[in-house]
Amino acid sequence: MSRGRQEAGFTLVEMIVVCLILGVVLTGITTVFVGGSHAELNVNNRFQAQQSARLAISAMRADAHGACAANVASISKIVLASPPTSGDLTTCGAVGSSASYPKVVWCALASPTVPSTQYALYRSTATDSSCTTANGKLEADNLVSNNVFSSGTTINVEQFQTFNATVKVSLKSGTAGAPYTLGEALTLRNTAYQTTSSSTSCTTTSGAVCTIGACPFGKICYPPVIK
Repeated sequence: MSRGRQEAGFTLVEMIVVCLILGVVLTGITTVFVGGSHAELNVNNRFQAQQSARLAISAMRADAHGACAANVASISKIVLASPPTSGDLTTCGAVGSSASYPKVVWCALASPTVPSTQYALYRSTATDSSCTTANGKLEADNLVSNNVFSSGTTINVEQFQTFNATVKVSLKSGTAGAPYTLGEALTLRNTAYQTTSSSTSCTTTSGAVCTIGACPFGKICYPPVIK
C-alpha cells in the first residue's frame, strides 16, 4: 500500500459537525460580550445624566448665592436678580431689560433628545427674564418632570430668602425603577427684602425701598418682584 493511501482525513459530515459546535460556542461568547458592552454603555450614560444634574445644581447654587431676589415664575422657571452693577441695591430687580440689572433665568424646556416625554434644564442671562433654547445654555438633560422650582411667598423671620430646586433624571423614558432625584434648598446670601407686599418691586420711585439682609424679627418680609 502506498504512503498516500495510508493518510487519514476528515469527512464532510465531521467538518459540518465541528463548524456547528464552534458556531454555537462563538454565539454564546459573543452574546455575553455584547450584553456586557451594552450594560457598560448604559451605566456610563446614566452616570453622565446624573453628573450633569449635579453640575446644574452646583451652578444654580452659585447663582443663588450671588442673587438679591428670586421669583419663581412657574414650576419650570425661576428668575434670579443680581445686585445692580451701578446705582442703589434697593432697586434690586426693578428695571426690566437694563443691562445694569443682571439676571439669571433657569427653566425646564422640552428635551432636545426625547422632546415628547422628557425635559432639559437651560440657563439664560437674558435681561428681559426670558429663557428659551435660543438664548439659554443646556445644563442638564433627561429630566422626567418640569416641576423643578418652588418657593414661599414670604421670607421667614431672621432668615434669607430661599427656594427649592428638584431635578429628577432618568436615562430612558418608561424605564422601570425610580429616577435619580437631586433636590436642594438654595439660599440667597445677598437677599433684598421689602415689607410692602409680595407683588411690589424695589424701586425708589414708588416708595418701596428694599432692605438688605435677613428678615428682622417682628416683620413680615417679601421677596421683591423682578421685572
